[in-house]
Amino acid sequence: MVSNSYSIYTLYKGSDFLIKKLFEELSELLICFNKYNISKNCFNRYFLIKEICDIFYHLFLFIIYNNFSFLEIEKEFLRRSSISGKKEKNFR
Repeated sequence: MVSNSYSIYTLYKGSDFLIKKLFEELSELLICFNKYNISKNCFNRYFLIKEICDIFYHLFLFIIYNNFSFLEIEKEFLRRSSISGKKEKNFR
């Protein structure tokens, strides 16, 4: 049985495809953000929120594809919350 699921299609395409999609969505977010900055109306806000959702969606697929757990991500956020951003950046 062939699936019509975009999520399955995207996961099948692999990590490189997911990274490209994230960059594409980030570009679209930047365009929407610029429009929103020029004219802060509900129409531009709605499209900005749509692009944010697209980024989350593709980021979640990337996380799933790479078999990362949300617990691992949460632990990293907790670790970072105990030190300053500048110190954390120097730690890398």
